Amino acid sequence: MLPISKCKLTRWAMALPLLIAIRPALLSQSCCPDPRFEILKTQLMATEFKQRQMEYRAWQASERRNVPVYNARLNGAVIAFHKHIVKDDHYLATNCGLCRKYLQEIKSYSKKLEQAMK
Repeated sequence: MLPISKCKLTRWAMALPLLIAIRPALLSQSCCPDPRFEILKTQLMATEFKQRQMEYRAWQASERRNVPVYNARLNGAVIAFHKHIVKDDHYLATNCGLCRKYLQEIKSYSKKLEQAMK
């Protein structure tokens, strides 16, 4: 997989010939769009779409590799939350900052796991 800077460089390397090819169409003052310009524009859009699709798939693969880490962190957050609740009749308290922190952490890791498993 290419680093981000090389991906951008590759994208520019693909787009530059297309931009050079459509330059005359951009400079002309015709009232109707040139069909060659439209074809090149469509090809450029297709290459950008494919590039974004490849980046998304790479991100998705990295998220799938992180599933065991997210699962371990989720289990740790649940255990810490239960330990916090068990001590000192804590279930009687209604407004606890630590509880909110643990619940937010649990929700975050649950969401990450759900996204990674799609």
